[in-house]
Amino acid sequence: MSLNTAARRATAVGIAALLLAAPAAAQAAAPPAPANSVGVLELLDAGGTVQAVGSTTAQPGFSAALAPAPCPAGYADAARLAAIRGDGSAVVISATTPLLDPAKAALVPVVSVLADYALGGGATLALECLSLRGGIPVPAATVFTVGLDISGGQFTLVPAPVLPTTPPTTNPPATDPPTVGSTAVPSAAPSSATAHAVAAGQSRGGLASTGATALPLLAGAGLLLAGGAGVLLWRRRQAGKRV
Repeated sequence: MSLNTAARRATAVGIAALLLAAPAAAQAAAPPAPANSVGVLELLDAGGTVQAVGSTTAQPGFSAALAPAPCPAGYADAARLAAIRGDGSAVVISATTPLLDPAKAALVPVVSVLADYALGGGATLALECLSLRGGIPVPAATVFTVGLDISGGQFTLVPAPVLPTTPPTTNPPATDPPTVGSTAVPSAAPSSATAHAVAAGQSRGGLASTGATALPLLAGAGLLLAGGAGVLLWRRRQAGKRV
């Protein structure tokens, strides 16, 4: 009885160990990044969007490989993409692409079918920066890389890229129409109270202006009357003396 129990326990432990090891085996399909790798590549589709998975049988499985930084000084004439198999052998899978602006991150277009290169269950893609010396490409000592897990005609990037997310669209807050008692739009026509006040001011101003204008006229008329009366009195006195 104890032997059967021990055998069952050993079997359970063995099955658990296999289950725990299965994910690690699946993740180990992509070879580790080489020691001279200095950054992780991004793979782009035809629209320039970052890919996390793709097809090994499509042409192409991805449209371009983008380095995370410019090529090192002295090796920014051109770049190419190679695939490093699990056994360490490498094969170039892109054309040598001139770099028009060495200050920008290197971008290498790809038109190849990955299944044509017998990459097995995993490979490493390496972007090589090149110095063209007499037309001969001389690769830099460092590369930019990304791993591929390959299974069933599909590849998955290792490490997985951070895919861009689109923020949810939000509608602008609705504005309520103004209510009675709130800030109102000023009216072009004055209110009745304002009209009365303006009319009264104009009336008072008119009277004041008229009075100010009439005062000199009244003063002049008084002087004329006083002068006429004096002339009449003087003539009467002269007539009385003659008699």
